[in-house]
Amino acid sequence: MGERWLRAVESYDEGGRSTSRYGGTAGGEDCSCDDCVAAIISGTVPPHPGVSDPDWGDGGGGGAPGELTEVVLIDGQLVDVRRRPVQGSGYECAAYELEGRGLLRGPTVVERTLRVREEPHEAMLDWLARVVGGEESLADLDASPLPAGEDLDLSAIPSWARERARLVDEHVQGAFAHDLVGPELLTACRRLLVRAAGVGAFEMWREVRPEALAGTVLHCAVKANDLSADGYPFAMKILLQGVGTKGYPTDRSRRLAGLLGGASWPHGRHPREAPDVYVLGDSGLLVSRFRRDLVRYRDRAERLAEQQP
Repeated sequence: MGERWLRAVESYDEGGRSTSRYGGTAGGEDCSCDDCVAAIISGTVPPHPGVSDPDWGDGGGGGAPGELTEVVLIDGQLVDVRRRPVQGSGYECAAYELEGRGLLRGPTVVERTLRVREEPHEAMLDWLARVVGGEESLADLDASPLPAGEDLDLSAIPSWARERARLVDEHVQGAFAHDLVGPELLTACRRLLVRAAGVGAFEMWREVRPEALAGTVLHCAVKANDLSADGYPFAMKILLQGVGTKGYPTDRSRRLAGLLGGASWPHGRHPREAPDVYVLGDSGLLVSRFRRDLVRYRDRAERLAEQQP
């Protein structure tokens, strides 16, 4: 046991010599306690004062602090890692010294999130509130159309980015989506462009071409309004035509949605009946076609809630 204790002390050494006062390497400073000196000579390891050990009697102060991690290497390759309490390991003296120097970490508190099952109608109402921007917005939600051809609000965009925003808006206007979906989508895109400026999108994507940013804004608006779902008459490729860029800006679009609305569903999976859309947290970015669906979801969920005991 004494040999194991000496190896443990040496394991704290980063320069080839023991840094612990319990060290047994040549030139190291031995422990000043008589029991530890006797242990080095006899090859046994006495417990530190206050340690309870069946072979040494009860010290009356409880076990040694901390946990011991044993790392097994074969030719430098890690093959095993074991953890166990310091108490009873033979390294108690070193543990007490480290504790006295304030080098031992305290107990680790691990916080775990317990997922509580919600009734389907509760999950739906929670999801709807996230999509439209809160419970109050959900209660007032209607299916009235957005203003057609609403101008881009440049006053809400930093002055240095306004010219760039105008260029982006020109490319957005060239998309086929507005002719195929309707003028509400242009208004939603322009509002989304202003919101994007507010969350630092122009600073984040300084090197991105205006047409690519236009594709990002349009893609985000289409995904947030469920306009590219299965069964919809126009594919995303068709809706993006006319912007002036190739490919799908999926990564930037998803990141923009995350900046605006956060995670689509914080509990891992959105309600089963809900469409898989980007969550922007603002009903003013949603066209009437999609809000009409949301109103139906809301009314049905509230009816189910009223039926609960």
